[in-house]
Amino acid sequence: MDSSSIRNHNERLVLSLIWKTGNIPSSKIAQLTSFSAQTSSVITRKLEDAELIIKGKPVKGNVGKPYLPISLNPDGAFAFGLLIGRRHAELVLVDFLGQIRAERSIYYTFPTPERVLQFVRDNITDIQNEISPSLHSRIIGIGIAVPFELWKWSDVIGVPREEMNSWKDFDLNGEISVITLLPAISANDGTMACNGELVFGQGSVRNSFGYFFVDTFIGGGLVLDGKLVLGHNNNAGAFGTIPVSLPNGSSTQLIQKSSIYVLEKMLHEYTGQQVFQDKFSKIWYEQETIVNNWIEDTAKGIAIASVAVSAIVDVPNIIIDGNFPDYIRSKLVDSINDWIHKVDTRGIVPPKAEEGTLGSRAGAIGAAFQPIASQFFIN
Repeated sequence: MDSSSIRNHNERLVLSLIWKTGNIPSSKIAQLTSFSAQTSSVITRKLEDAELIIKGKPVKGNVGKPYLPISLNPDGAFAFGLLIGRRHAELVLVDFLGQIRAERSIYYTFPTPERVLQFVRDNITDIQNEISPSLHSRIIGIGIAVPFELWKWSDVIGVPREEMNSWKDFDLNGEISVITLLPAISANDGTMACNGELVFGQGSVRNSFGYFFVDTFIGGGLVLDGKLVLGHNNNAGAFGTIPVSLPNGSSTQLIQKSSIYVLEKMLHEYTGQQVFQDKFSKIWYEQETIVNNWIEDTAKGIAIASVAVSAIVDVPNIIIDGNFPDYIRSKLVDSINDWIHKVDTRGIVPPKAEEGTLGSRAGAIGAAFQPIASQFFIN
């Protein structure tokens, strides 16, 4: 490792330490990193010159002279996050602290490469212009959250297979880079939603958890010992494929029991009309009986899958989030916990379902953090 790599590693270490602590006295950095006081001072000075960190006003401690708290500069770096869902897309701009500075969204019946690219073309400049022009050079990349094998299950949600197959050989990262003039990183949408929760939500108080995100299709992710688990194919936590039983004794994937597209089907059977998620803002409270039936059925499937996840990786908590209002999430979590108590959990400590914190933007936020993390922090 050459000296520049060592220096870069040391800077990442200091930035990661500040990230985890929020505010830290400059004297503590040397102590917690085992750097000499001089080395610590040189690194923090360089990071301050680069406007990646800021020093606060002197704080008087219980003993000794006042200290200067150091924190990350929210304007130190920015990144875009793009979520490509089966019924909607989200585009966000987050700062160095993961705070959303601007966002746009779109609903559609199904995604095509051109539809998604046009959404990015139409909005990328407007979003960028919501921060000062002097900060544009600090936008370092775009992270993309996209379902694994997006083109599959087209028949399940009633969309043209030929149109969805256009995703098979599509160079998503390359095309997005051409539009944004930024490096692009893509990953599974459930994994990125889980990443968002790990970094900006329950991860601050939960060290290990399973994660379910209820969207058009349910997906998920896994965190063990404070680290996001990716797996051999970067698809760990694909909990939507967990088999669950049906009343007739057969089994199906969790996707076909505990997803929002199932609610779309229930609404179609009841109203005789196609009702997609762009109309759901009213549906959640106008069709309370149907929604409550869906919540109960969805909760049962997730409870069974949660017990299976806990049996394999021994996580104490299951975090639940999704593309729905907070009060629907609360009702779903309560119902999941009720169902977990009804499942045979002999041989394991039953997991407890908890609410996520990021909602529909979890995948976009988690994806946006990927370029920032890869450039500035130690995983």
